Order: sequence, then structure tokens, then C-alpha cells
Amino acid sequence: MMIEIDLNKRIYRKEEAKENIMLKTFIFLFFISAAHAQVVFDGLTYQGTGCPQGTVSTVISPDGSSFSVLFDEFRAEVPQYDGNNDNSSTTLSNRQRATSNSASLSYKKCQLSFSAIIPVGTQADTLQVEFQARGATIIDQGVEGFFASILVGYSGLSSRRGSPTMVIQKHWRGMRGPVDDNWSASPVSTIPIRSACATSANRSVRFDLKNHVQAEIPNGDLTKSGLIMVDSADARGLLKFTLTTSACRKR
Repeated sequence: MMIEIDLNKRIYRKEEAKENIMLKTFIFLFFISAAHAQVVFDGLTYQGTGCPQGTVSTVISPDGSSFSVLFDEFRAEVPQYDGNNDNSSTTLSNRQRATSNSASLSYKKCQLSFSAIIPVGTQADTLQVEFQARGATIIDQGVEGFFASILVGYSGLSSRRGSPTMVIQKHWRGMRGPVDDNWSASPVSTIPIRSACATSANRSVRFDLKNHVQAEIPNGDLTKSGLIMVDSADARGLLKFTLTTSACRKR
């Protein structure tokens, strides 16, 4: 029996196998590189009397996966007479509506918004919010102080609107006597995102964060005083945001 061997067909199949291996390798490397591709933070906006224009700065990490926000001026002091506050956004402790002229209350907020633009073929998995700050709270007896930072939510590429997440909350009550507290805090919150897969037409997730500081004299005795100050602990920033991503799974 004579067996004929088609050398051209064998060479073709060999080349085809090599091409298949190269294609699979390319796909594998694509997803590996996509999982570690650079995130771009963009479009930071801020507003509120707690962060006047020019008092907020940012630092982006070398690999672009995180960025920090620093506040140059974030404080509340009572009595207050200059009307430079966001009192109309809150109420007095007696549930009456506050106004900018309410001398016994100083409520200041800083609303932050920013976008994270992720590479095509990846999805946003989590946002880590790291709070790194120190502050000073000096209040007379009968005065109260409050500070909070809340991730209000996120939208855009995400498949759902995120629910509020408390990053930090501090409350000082000078009911039994004066308070003189030089404090520091460094909590870390990890918020699951689980976004949709980024495409060339939609690659952005928008995050909204609310910060507010408040000093109040509940009984309205303007002979009392109080001061709440919040500072960045160092050059790393008051708030550090790190977004983790991964390659989208094939469906």
C-alpha cells in the first residue's frame, strides 16, 4: 500500500496552529494588560463655603490609579457674623430653619465630584476611600461640633446608582465642660462598584462626595465660642481615592 503525504497541507496546518497559538497569546496578553491599564481621574469640581475656589488641590499617583484631594481651608467657627456659610442647607438644633445670619451656627460644606475614566475592555470593581487628616476642636461648654465625609454615590458607566457610604463622622459635645481636642483620623472604606464593561463610547464613572463641618451654640448664648478645623495630614492628601479594575469577562 502506498501512502501519499501532502507536505503542503502539513506545512499549512503547522502554520495555522502557530497562528492559533499567537492569537490566543495575544488575547491573553490583552486581558492581562487591560486589567492593569491606567485609570485616568478627571473633571474634579468642588463647591461650598468649606472649600472656596483656589483652596483645593490634587495629587495624582505616578501610575494614575489613585489621586488625593487636599483642603487648604476647611473650618467652622461660632459666633459667626460674616454670613460666609451654608447654613441654609441645614437646621438649628431646635429644628428651626437656619439662615446665613444665624450667629450661633456655622455650617460649611464642600461638595466634591470627579470622574474615573477606565480603559476599554475593563470594568470598575471597587473604589477605596482613605481619609487622612488631623484637626483641632476647641469649644466652650455648651457648644457642639460636627464633621462628616460621605460618598453620596456614583453614576455613569456603573450599572447602578451607588448608595451613600459614610467615610468618617466625628461629633463633639461640650455639655459637661469645654473641649480642646487635637485629633487625627485615618479610616479606610472600600465601596463595591461592579460597573458595566467600558466601551469606546462609555468609559467614565462619576463619583460625588459630600463633606461638611459644623459648630453650633444650641442655646444661642453668644458669649460662648467654638472652632472646628480640619487639615490634611501631609502631602498625601485629606482624601485619597483608589479605583481597582479588572478585565471584562467574555459572555
